[in-house]
Amino acid sequence: MNKDGGSGELTASVKDLAMRHGAVLVGVAPVERFDPLPPLHDAAPGGHHPRDFLPEARAIISIGQPVMNPVIDAPAVLATRELEMIPEHVRYPYFEALYGEVGHLVQDYMLEFIAQIIGQHLMSLGHEAMIFPTTGLHPHVEGMTDAEIWEGPASRGANKFSPFRYTFGPFSHRHAATRAGLGEFGYGNLVLTRQFGPRQRFNSIVTDAELDPDPLVTEPICRRCGLCQRACIMECITMRDDASVRDYRSVATIDRHAIFIDTPAKTDPTLCRRRREDRPDSPVRGDCVRACPVGGRSEHLPERLRRLIDDWES
Repeated sequence: MNKDGGSGELTASVKDLAMRHGAVLVGVAPVERFDPLPPLHDAAPGGHHPRDFLPEARAIISIGQPVMNPVIDAPAVLATRELEMIPEHVRYPYFEALYGEVGHLVQDYMLEFIAQIIGQHLMSLGHEAMIFPTTGLHPHVEGMTDAEIWEGPASRGANKFSPFRYTFGPFSHRHAATRAGLGEFGYGNLVLTRQFGPRQRFNSIVTDAELDPDPLVTEPICRRCGLCQRACIMECITMRDDASVRDYRSVATIDRHAIFIDTPAKTDPTLCRRRREDRPDSPVRGDCVRACPVGGRSEHLPERLRRLIDDWES
């Protein structure tokens, strides 16, 4: 029993509060769903389980906001055209910045604001709540570059480089979203929802309040088409049962008919981030998202992606 007298009433108040302040997707997962579950039986890495942040945690609230379709698609299209006001040598970083500002930062800040509002609501009713940044943290270590911290063997002490090879967040909002019934992982290592496909961002609130859980997804959302992987010009995405990939949490096989509450794929973000070093013609990031047919196909795409999708549909 909750301190406010009932889990249903509190759950409804939390969801209503989230929606009124800008969340479009809201779901609840009991903390037990963060124990290893099929099909992949992944365990949260040490220091990233809900109870690492709040030992009395009972529920995790997942909130999401969509990224508008033209925000994702238009920068990629415009980067291939001649423009009157943007010099050629800054065209690519200009549209990367545009996509980053209104396709990441806006949602990041708004989701953190919504999480704070929900946390305050729970606190006012006598509960504890933990909130998180929407994206990865970038700590500064004097005398070390980002690459020395995350991407290669450490030059000092006994510590090894991060198995992720990049800076990451303290809590996985993607895993919280699948466990809260909002969607499933796709072959592109992103969460897909029926409403928006891969085109949304998530945040989470961990609480000791007892809330009514939402059901898990029971029918596949990802179409298992692999367009996301074929669209990636750097081949950054691979399946986790690919024997050629040394994954720090690999499994032997994946049941492709299962609902993926754990990701079936692995992404190398360092390779993605450095794509311009090896491929100066590489597109504005996000082609893996643009190519996904879930949530409705976009018609405003670069010619390369249009051909890729047309070939798949035929």
